[in-house]
Amino acid sequence: MKIIASDYDGTINYNGKISDEDKLAIQKFRKAGHKFGIVTGRDVDLAQWIKQENGLEFDFVICCTGGVIKDGDGKIIYQKKGEIGPFIGDIIEKAKELGAYGFAIGDVLLKCIIDIKGKIPSQLDALSSFTHANTGFTRDENATAFAKYVNENYGDKISAHQNGTAVDMPPAYVSKVTGIYEYAGLFDSPEIYTVGDNINDIPMIEEFCGFAVSNARDEVKQRAKHQCNRIADMIEYLLEEK
Repeated sequence: MKIIASDYDGTINYNGKISDEDKLAIQKFRKAGHKFGIVTGRDVDLAQWIKQENGLEFDFVICCTGGVIKDGDGKIIYQKKGEIGPFIGDIIEKAKELGAYGFAIGDVLLKCIIDIKGKIPSQLDALSSFTHANTGFTRDENATAFAKYVNENYGDKISAHQNGTAVDMPPAYVSKVTGIYEYAGLFDSPEIYTVGDNINDIPMIEEFCGFAVSNARDEVKQRAKHQCNRIADMIEYLLEEK
């Protein structure tokens, strides 16, 4: 059995939509007895939204950069939580210093949106743990500096993964790679394939048999074993592969 773990934004969701060609290819792949899913930095609401807005059927969603896994029906089958501590206030201040335009943190039940220019809201007091946090900047170099600061100072509590101008933050030692391993562990020795477009996809592309879509950043293409114009091309190759 083969498993495809696809990044969402910029990979299967390109220019704001999922093509009918990709949807049909995924349907064919699944009917052949394989598993297809999304792996993303987005939060836990994504799975239901994909089905409602895009009509895409899938077997799993690894969201929150590996912190939460949902099955195709939206049921949570795995989650990894980190403890909230004083370090959260410090990284929020660092995000402000570097010009972030927003900051959010939450778990599967509660999400706290923080006004980066104002006070930390009282909702944060209701959180004792988190599955994900994220922030964003207008420049790649600011996101790079922020991710480096978080990982160097609080890497034992939270992991920062840069995605262009955005930074996704699951609990420490959690990533797209660990999420894929958690899901793959439900099956007996599956073949794992990944596909992505941005630098936060590089670890999973290097760890597994990785593809880069044609619109991927050059750094991603250089690390990938294969390239494809779209998901349908990747699936055609894998179904023909002996």
